[in-house]
Amino acid sequence: MHFTFDDGYSAFVAWLKALLPIVALGLLSTIFLFSGKVDVTQSLPYAERNIAEIIREQRITQPYFTGIASNGTEIALSAAYASPQVENAHILEITDLSVVLRSTSDRMVQVTAGRGALDSARQTAQISTDVHIAALPDFWVTTEALDMNFNQGFISATGGFQGVTALGAITAGEMHLQMTADDQQIVFLNDVRLVYSPKLVD
Repeated sequence: MHFTFDDGYSAFVAWLKALLPIVALGLLSTIFLFSGKVDVTQSLPYAERNIAEIIREQRITQPYFTGIASNGTEIALSAAYASPQVENAHILEITDLSVVLRSTSDRMVQVTAGRGALDSARQTAQISTDVHIAALPDFWVTTEALDMNFNQGFISATGGFQGVTALGAITAGEMHLQMTADDQQIVFLNDVRLVYSPKLVD
């Protein structure tokens, strides 16, 4: 095929149109010829990581669980984070948790703590670290650890605690709180001491 051009500028443009694609192909070929080898194992961030470590990092953000105890108590548990234990997937490690137990007559108990272990198979929890119990409107307790049974609506503190009641400040070796059908029952055991001062809760 023969090309004819009216002037030198048209000829120059035509040659550029033919030459530039050839130059582009040449540049692309040099990229593949001189590029280094790719190490596939280095490009996979999890290739050499322990599987157990990956499982430990799996967690649920802001989990929320609800249920009803055998006596009709409504139970709601919320937390900042929850992650399954590596050795037992039925147990969730929970952080910054809050548990609310509400009787059928709308009497409420709230438990807050820094950490806990929730056993979904047994419907129980072991709660620790800065534990606070509020049985509104006139009962407050602080302790380091307690056990909860969600199936029975039952709370037990056996490591000692300090509390405030409608009658005054109280300490004891054990405390058991049982949600009943229309209220809650609180029992104190082992070296119970009450400082009578009803004005504490006025």
